[in-house]
Amino acid sequence: MIRYAAALLPLTLAACGGTGGNITINDKDGNVSIVTDGNGQTSIKAPGVDITAKLPKISLDSADFDISGLKLYPGSKPRDFKVDAGNGGAGPGGDHVAISFDAPAPLATVQGWYRDEMAKKGFKVSPQGDGFAGTTDKGEPVTLELQADGANKSKGTLTVGA
Repeated sequence: MIRYAAALLPLTLAACGGTGGNITINDKDGNVSIVTDGNGQTSIKAPGVDITAKLPKISLDSADFDISGLKLYPGSKPRDFKVDAGNGGAGPGGDHVAISFDAPAPLATVQGWYRDEMAKKGFKVSPQGDGFAGTTDKGEPVTLELQADGANKSKGTLTVGA
């Protein structure tokens, strides 16, 4: 599990975007948590491991993320990234990946962009609240929760898997 945390460390550093970010990985062996603040202070906690270090910032944005072929809205900044492998993919609560982000556009603009992009990628989704729910082109469950965050900003969480 620690190797997964190490592989995802750059995502945490990118997720900070100057304000901090989190990666949480859950599996049958326990939890791995990687937290980075806006100054690059990073802590990694896992069963038997507790590391704190100051690391250089890495700047990733929406173009650096691709979940089941779907990118984040252009200019979005990742906030949190979670991987849950605790149920081995069996039934409700099975394996899934979720990324939370801040988008630099009004809710209606972000909704329209995702509706069009999901259709282009072969996703089968329907409106749910201010976002969407359905399946990817491979039949995996997908949900996109969106909400306004002021006049010209939105925030959301994209989840793929059970």
